[in-house]
Amino acid sequence: MNDIVERVLSSASHPVGAEARERVAQYIVLLASTGKTSRDLERFGKAYLREIMKPDPRYSGC
Repeated sequence: MNDIVERVLSSASHPVGAEARERVAQYIVLLASTGKTSRDLERFGKAYLREIMKPDPRYSGC
């Protein structure tokens, strides 16, 4: 599991803070409990990290 989290975090174009790291790790664990493959976990984790780092304003709730 840690390998997947590290691969996701290393895909970021800039350093990732501890809070984002923890959020991604929790998200990966949650998805893993649903039976997703490691390939899916990495793909979804990268998408989640992008949303954390640069949220889409269309979905901000404002």
